[in-house]
This record gives sequence, C-alpha cells and structure tokens, in this order.
Amino acid sequence: MRLRRFDSSLAKTACFGVIHLSIAAGLGWLFTGGFILGGLLAFVEPLLNTAAAHQLEKGFARLHTDERRRAVLQSASLAFSHLLIAITCAWWLSGSLFVATAYAVVEPLANGVAYWFFDRWWRARSRALQLVTA
Repeated sequence: MRLRRFDSSLAKTACFGVIHLSIAAGLGWLFTGGFILGGLLAFVEPLLNTAAAHQLEKGFARLHTDERRRAVLQSASLAFSHLLIAITCAWWLSGSLFVATAYAVVEPLANGVAYWFFDRWWRARSRALQLVTA
C-alpha cells in the first residue's frame, strides 16, 4: 500500500528512466553490434550530455540578455551539443559515422514514441488508483 502513496512525478520519471535506458542499450547493441558497447553507449552518452548541460547552464546564467532570448539560445545550444555528443560517443564505440548518426537520430525518436505510450498508460493507471482509493 505504501507504493500507491509514492505515486508522484518522481516515480514516473524513475520508471521512464528504466525504459529509456533499456531502449538506449538495446539500440546501442543493435547499432554497435555488441551488448557491452551498447550498454556503455547507453551510460556514457547521457553522462556526458548531463555534464555538457550543466556547463551550458552555468554559461548561460552569465549571459546578460532578456529571458526569452536566453531560453531560445540555451535550448538550441543544448540540442546541438546533445546531438554532437551522441554522434561522437556512438562513432567512438561503433567506428562508423553513419551508424553513429543513425543512432543519434533513432534513439531520441524511439524514446519519444515510447514516452507517448508510457504516459498514456501512467495516466490510466493513476485514474484507476484514484477510483480504488476513493
């Protein structure tokens, strides 16, 4: 019963994190040809992207411009750096620029589709839990 009380956005994020990691490792395995390389790609790429996002956040905090312009510039920079890091990591692990670019495009799309289905399931589950506890 305690698990039902923990039904929050953190729980949803953690659950989807497992799905995201599974998709990334599976596609990494498919694109690199090795389970270890695919798993490494699934862990290293987000780690480097998180570090890059942190550095961008610090850099853009020092930018003296209006909030809207800063948000657009930061988002574009984050998207570009994310794609560049994903391609670089996949290229390093696969040895093929074509495979790396394909992975960097397919993985976010696959996770986007998976999230759409996951979110629908999560909302239905939340509604059902509310009916049970009411």
